[in-house]
Amino acid sequence: MKEKIKTLLRDERIKELIVYVIFGVMTTLVNWVVYWLLTGVFGMENHPEGSAAYVLIGNGSNAVAWIVSVLFAFFTNKRFVFKSEKTRENGAWKEFGLFVSARVLSYLIFDLGLYTLCLFFLPHQVDKLLMNVLVVIFNYVASKLVIFKKKD
Repeated sequence: MKEKIKTLLRDERIKELIVYVIFGVMTTLVNWVVYWLLTGVFGMENHPEGSAAYVLIGNGSNAVAWIVSVLFAFFTNKRFVFKSEKTRENGAWKEFGLFVSARVLSYLIFDLGLYTLCLFFLPHQVDKLLMNVLVVIFNYVASKLVIFKKKD
């Protein structure tokens, strides 16, 4: 068993996927921590559920958490997952723009579009899990084939 694991870890594609998943989990944690901190600082629990303040604090905190987690994901994916060496002078801004665009697109397609569509057919817990898996796959493929694509 140890030998099989060692053989798998020698494969650069497998290592890349493992590192991608590790940083994906860390990105999710960054998102949650920022959200919890902001909702705590602004006292979301002190407002009635559904009130304007409650919604504003929740949505604002979620937006800031998304921005921070996308920034974290960009820098960790660039450096540790896909090992891009592009700098400001030779395309790093383009990578950044493509990365953010892909994350916005995955949000729009999966979290808004398909989530709403699937709500009618699956329990929401199953639907949310399915959407998260699809988002991870979409983001990996976009990063691998478009954003951090290595020149042949």
